[in-house]
Amino acid sequence: MIRSLFRCSSRLRFRVVDIFAAMVAILTPLILVGPAQARSFQDIMDSGELRVCFAPIHPSVVQAEPEGCREDCRFSGPAFEAVQAFTAFLGDSVTMRALRIDWDEQFFNDQGRTDRDAVYVPALLDSGQCDLYPNNLTKNDWRLQKMDIVTMFTNRMIVLVNAESRQTIQDPSELGGKIAVVETDTSFHTWLQDRNQTTFADEPVDIRLQPTADGLSNLAHGRADFTVIDADAAFWIIRHQFPDLIMAFPVGAMEEVGWGIRKESPEFRQTLQDFFDQQRTGRDSALNATWNRHFGMSLNQFISLLGSMQE
Repeated sequence: MIRSLFRCSSRLRFRVVDIFAAMVAILTPLILVGPAQARSFQDIMDSGELRVCFAPIHPSVVQAEPEGCREDCRFSGPAFEAVQAFTAFLGDSVTMRALRIDWDEQFFNDQGRTDRDAVYVPALLDSGQCDLYPNNLTKNDWRLQKMDIVTMFTNRMIVLVNAESRQTIQDPSELGGKIAVVETDTSFHTWLQDRNQTTFADEPVDIRLQPTADGLSNLAHGRADFTVIDADAAFWIIRHQFPDLIMAFPVGAMEEVGWGIRKESPEFRQTLQDFFDQQRTGRDSALNATWNRHFGMSLNQFISLLGSMQE
């Protein structure tokens, strides 16, 4: 049979050994690497490597340098310091492997897009490229269809304005018809979309989707009326970046914020929860030290302060 195939054309003759060698060359890397797949907590511990995917949406969460880096980044900021503490909590046998991703990549399916209505495991978690998203993810329904989010703290959204727009934005009812800048697929984007379908249906907010850094700059320079952002980020922005911006008022309900992991990972979830509980109660814990350094207050002080805020 093989001989009859090779007689079809003298120009296409190959020895069987050549075909076999070519097949081995193609298949060997696949055999050695094996199929990519999501990793259980035991897999993480056995491998000694925690694969952490940072989405540097804003320095109040995490920064990555140089610009455009992917695997060889220098990370800094609250989320990076918190993951360093968590890695130490796991023990000396575990090290962190950090990867920079874009914000919306956290939610991408295997076609490289976010489908808010669909139930699926995001591709980066499902493939095992990422074990953990420590990017202060607010729990909402569409995200919880795709991953588990372990609560670190409660938070609340704040409307930030500049001095000029403060004259016309005194309370939440005055947001309709104004220009807002927010990042795609953030909880702020979702909240504004929901309000445009209800409260502001007759005079919707003009939502302009921009990277957070660009949006804040545009707001500070009067090219937008407001942004919506988490309270911890708002404190950081006014403290370190744009001191002339103004926290106008909180909006929405208190929300749970935490770290994203693959669903059906009970051991991982419990370990993260144990870590957060320990860090919150320890006055001199690594996590409280990080919050004091970046936000001027401990994590528990921040939670208490938000609880006292009235809309």
